[in-house]
Amino acid sequence: MTGWYKAMTIEVRQLVIKSSVQSEVVAATNEQQLIESIAALRDELLSECREMVNECVRNSAER
Repeated sequence: MTGWYKAMTIEVRQLVIKSSVQSEVVAATNEQQLIESIAALRDELLSECREMVNECVRNSAER
């Protein structure tokens, strides 16, 4: 059977998987930033609470 060819479709696909992995340095930096943010929020909250307590004390002293 020379000269007889069957057409075949060949499909080639490429799968690309992208991932990001944090290095230990980046993870540590993010963790440190989180710790600093929490500390700053805690300080701000305490400051606001002190202000409210002082205001309540002043108001009760005026009565």
